[in-house]
Amino acid sequence: MALESGDHAFMQGDSNSNIYFVQSGLLKAYYIRADGKEHIKSFLPEGSIIGSMVALVDGDPCTFSLVASEPTTTIALPYKILADAAQSDIGLANALVGFLGTYGKRKEQREYQLLSLSAEDRFALLVETMPDIADRVSQADLAAYIGITPQALSRIKRRLK
Repeated sequence: MALESGDHAFMQGDSNSNIYFVQSGLLKAYYIRADGKEHIKSFLPEGSIIGSMVALVDGDPCTFSLVASEPTTTIALPYKILADAAQSDIGLANALVGFLGTYGKRKEQREYQLLSLSAEDRFALLVETMPDIADRVSQADLAAYIGITPQALSRIKRRLK
């Protein structure tokens, strides 16, 4: 599936039970809060895998949106087909277990960052663990990921220099 910058794979509230494998480009997963502000859940560069767990498991509407931050190519696979095939393919079953474990680990780490680290520490961790992301996304997106305003991010960047 080819996405141009700004194209959505799905939007918050949509039904979408696909797992997306990012072949090239960059996806952004984000929530729109009740006040209309965007909160970025994650950036997904090449090699990443994502899907809305509530949509995959229960068929509920997606709780977040998934958009291309730059031209992106993904492979979209229906979760039900993968889960059904995994019943008779141990290799595929192991791959699904690996995906779910990695997904859960990533969510726990992100939760820890948001609840336990300062904004400055969250920014430093982003630069350390995903150094190319800072060059691929806007200042506003970096700030929304960290959970601060773009102005506060500018102050943090000045302090860290």
